Amino acid sequence: MTLSDFSIKNPVFAWMLMAALILFGGIGYSRMGVSQMPDVEFPVLNVSLDWEGAAPGVMETDVVDVVEDVVMSIQGIRDISSTTRQGSANITIEFDLDRDIDVALQEVQTKLAQAQLRLPDDLDPPIVTKQNPQDNPIMWLGVSGDVPKRDLMEYVQDHLKDRFQTINGVGEIFLGGWVERNLRVWIDADKLAAYQLTVADVIDAIQREHVEMPGGRIETGTQELNVRALGEAASVEEFGKILITRRAGQPIYAPIYLKDVAIVEDGLADVRRISRIMGETAVGLGIKKQRGANEVAVARRVKERMAEVQRELPPGISLGINFDRTRFVEESILARHRHRRGRRHHGARAHRPPARARPRAGGGGPDGRAADHRRGACGHPGDHRHLPARGVHDRHHR
Repeated sequence: MTLSDFSIKNPVFAWMLMAALILFGGIGYSRMGVSQMPDVEFPVLNVSLDWEGAAPGVMETDVVDVVEDVVMSIQGIRDISSTTRQGSANITIEFDLDRDIDVALQEVQTKLAQAQLRLPDDLDPPIVTKQNPQDNPIMWLGVSGDVPKRDLMEYVQDHLKDRFQTINGVGEIFLGGWVERNLRVWIDADKLAAYQLTVADVIDAIQREHVEMPGGRIETGTQELNVRALGEAASVEEFGKILITRRAGQPIYAPIYLKDVAIVEDGLADVRRISRIMGETAVGLGIKKQRGANEVAVARRVKERMAEVQRELPPGISLGINFDRTRFVEESILARHRHRRGRRHHGARAHRPPARARPRAGGGGPDGRAADHRRGACGHPGDHRHLPARGVHDRHHR
């Protein structure tokens, strides 16, 4: 028995089925995400490699070539391309369209784990990510102001980022032009030579003394105590009191502090990228939405939260929108709705039946002839012949 036969014999079931389809279809349509591009999984992976201070040639021979050799054995690879620069490299791996990108991601991570022994020891762990245009920021917010650069970076990292990160539908906040806060040690070469020390001795002292080590625990017959060794300096002054206890690997018995051979500054890391708004130092907040989230709705929530944050900003700091991709999506939707309404209105005018012409009384001339110049007397358009009226014609021939 087919569905049509069953529906004819059971009309109530057919009506309930249609009602369920309409109901769930309306619910699905109302919850459907709106985005500029469809959510499609691209079979492309990106491997990010960072090695501080390495030249591009060294990155290519010691890192990129090794990674490319180990991933070439993975099935379904279509193309591999790489880009190397000072201290970093990016490898793009493109797979066939029928390849499951999640499985390919796991295989690439497995191959990289197997190649760790062939890679340099001080190389940062490789980061493997999927490339998708939907992962690009949908909005860019700009934070700028006439305040010290370190204060601006600290405020954005500790306050603003968390305010926008908790919005429903926001997946990640990318900080553009943000510089991490660091303690900078400026070594005095003359003082270093006076104490017969080298830069390696200073670095070794910092790595050995400024570290948090597990302290274990103390057990007695009645209690157990956890032990914590406070090895990290909590302030710039404490950092300057780090002892340099070795010279070329040999112990030093006279106390030499770090502040005796260097100046410790609470500053920022090396500036590799900058962001400015109207000539002022700025930080960009790139808003990335979650997969499947409504792009337009997320942007509206971000704007509402931004209005709340603007009332709480410290003096001298401003917040605004630099780029909004959802504006083009909203304009496309509005243009489509206007086009549909225009077609519907045009179709209604095209199918409107013509109004029936009312008969016009024929005006009589000297000979009693009636003329209708819009429609001929016979009723056909364009017939402009002057025909005599029936009654007048009869009178003349009697």
